[in-house]
Amino acid sequence: MRNIIILVIVIAVVGGGFFLFKSFTQKSAAPVVTTKTSTDGATSSSQSNQDSSPLTITYTNSGFSSAGASVKSGGSITWVNKGDKEIQIGANPHPVHSGNREITGGGFVITLQPGQQTTVTVNKVGSFDYHNHLNSSQGGTINVEK
Repeated sequence: MRNIIILVIVIAVVGGGFFLFKSFTQKSAAPVVTTKTSTDGATSSSQSNQDSSPLTITYTNSGFSSAGASVKSGGSITWVNKGDKEIQIGANPHPVHSGNREITGGGFVITLQPGQQTTVTVNKVGSFDYHNHLNSSQGGTINVEK
């Protein structure tokens, strides 16, 4: 019994240290999000856009459109759910979402009900994969360019 207690304590300390290290090494700041309600009652979130071409990625029941699209650094991505079920958009890899969380507004996932949309701003340059956390076979890539 004593060995089990020691093992649990060691696992807790190592796990806690990992998450602390992970949080100190992430460089993206959490964006400020404002929430709006559209005329059809759907709630959406948005962020201010910096003079760059916006990108809209639409989800339908068959997956995401613009699955290999590009946007300029400082530009915005608008996620739109035109499917008939809730989606949860997460940065790859699944299920930990440890990739560039700018594409999900700094959060673990963006949850959108049918008819909802949200807009986020991206600054980090690179190629970033994303997926529907509820069906990880649906996803795509966003290329953020200088």
